[in-house]
Amino acid sequence: MVCLREESYHTSPVIGKFFMGSRHLSSLVNEKSCNENILKETVLELEKFLSAKVNGDINLDEEVEQEFESEPSRLDDPLSEYANDLYLGCREPLKRKTSLELLRTVMNSPAPYLPGILKKFAEAVEHLSHLEASKIVFILWKHHMYYKALKILEWLETTKQLEHSENAYASHLDLIAKVQGVDVAEKYMKNDVPDSFKGELLYRTLLVNCVRSGNMEKSVTVFEKMRSLGLPITIYTLNQMIILYKKYDRRKILGILSFMKNENLTPSHLTYRILIATKGETGDIIGMEQLVEDMKSHGLQPDTHFLTDLARYYISEGYKHKAITILKEIEGANSHEYIRIYNKLFSLYASLDMTSDVSRIWNNCKSDPTMLECEAVIGALGKLGKVEEAEAVFEMAMHKFKGPSSRLFSELLRVYALNDQISKGKDFVERMRHSRCWSGPLVWDGLVRFYVKAGDVEKAASILSKAAERQCGGAVKPLFSSYMVVMEQYANCGDVHNTEKWFYKMRQCGYTGRLRPFQILVQAYLKAKIPAYGVRERMKAENVFPNKEFSMQLTEIDALKNVYLIDP
Repeated sequence: MVCLREESYHTSPVIGKFFMGSRHLSSLVNEKSCNENILKETVLELEKFLSAKVNGDINLDEEVEQEFESEPSRLDDPLSEYANDLYLGCREPLKRKTSLELLRTVMNSPAPYLPGILKKFAEAVEHLSHLEASKIVFILWKHHMYYKALKILEWLETTKQLEHSENAYASHLDLIAKVQGVDVAEKYMKNDVPDSFKGELLYRTLLVNCVRSGNMEKSVTVFEKMRSLGLPITIYTLNQMIILYKKYDRRKILGILSFMKNENLTPSHLTYRILIATKGETGDIIGMEQLVEDMKSHGLQPDTHFLTDLARYYISEGYKHKAITILKEIEGANSHEYIRIYNKLFSLYASLDMTSDVSRIWNNCKSDPTMLECEAVIGALGKLGKVEEAEAVFEMAMHKFKGPSSRLFSELLRVYALNDQISKGKDFVERMRHSRCWSGPLVWDGLVRFYVKAGDVEKAASILSKAAERQCGGAVKPLFSSYMVVMEQYANCGDVHNTEKWFYKMRQCGYTGRLRPFQILVQAYLKAKIPAYGVRERMKAENVFPNKEFSMQLTEIDALKNVYLIDP
């Protein structure tokens, strides 16, 4: 357990009183012969590289640095707090060209072809060092290619190239949880991990995935197990519990903060980001600003990512001048941090309708932009109605990058939908089809939103259904927001049958324990003016609690029941 100076927590008047006053839609060919041809081509490309590596004329460093540039840390992806422990020493770039090409081949090839690719690599290369292998797994993990990362780990274990350590076991458990679910991960931990490696990191990794899966009961069970075993309860672990309760039961956050105080644990940057998000999302700007001052009193200075959170909440509540002050503060920060935050600034300035500032920042980086910056400026220009300028950036990115990301396509598709450019959007969909850019949740989400905007909800629902059916081992699934878009369309029409159907499909995909789907479901019943039975029981089964607004909707549903009882 981490013990810090007593005054480092006890002087916090704000936190102590925090709540006291308030993948793959592209048509993968099914025929065996076609599969074999694709695999053969992929392996031949790898063979060609491996045979040419001695010439020294292949330079992948610059390209890889661009493609694998990490995204800024996000509040909704809090894994960065334990990534340093999970992938210790893996953040340095890959050095061997054979390792770089193996990584590129794995990333660009369909998952079913991995065994053949790895076999050919093993035949051509005598040894893949443990560190290089771990770096490959880390990069795949960082890019959310969990299924492929898991297959690499399994191959390393089979070929006796994996060192056994708590980090290695925790990494394996993390990928199993993401691909096959936390129940399978628990079984792996129980049956395959030696007791000597079942330490704080392993349990914390399991807890992170329980929280991410929205399983409140299992998350609490793992947390209590850690306490009963006498494992160190760190600020990282407590942050996960705050994230959990922020989503599902905010009343319990105070208990975690009290525990933190009793253990003399100092809040981290993420602790404050979560708490400030809780205030910002409810429009409590005064409470948010008090937390910022409290954070500074503990010697923690807001970084650029933290400041973008503040700016976003100011914008959402109409505090334009305060938001602009924050944005100018970001631009005056360390030049390296500022460059990394370009992609966030584009969106924020666009939300403030500040076209000249979007153009100014783009002019600073357009001579050599990253993929993230291209994606971000396309989205920002779309918000500002600059469709032709967004198209120009897209074409420039297509020319600059050999393998444009699916996000690039989805961003331009969103631009067309946002600006009612339906005809252009349909032409672009055909271009995507010819480019075989149909892979991944972001593209699926873009297509769903576009067809909904075009008034073709059945087409949107068909795309989403196919995407859900083709998810590979649970590793790649449609975004939660995609389901919400389709459900909302049916609910707005009072189509209870289809709203219920997509509610069920969403749960099948693993999205449970969230309030929003229940809100949409009840809205469908209210629109149809028919009673809904058992909603509270269904919510209770998923540990979902109504907020004030939803409680009023439930009261309206109860009134409909009374009407039907009186006049069936």
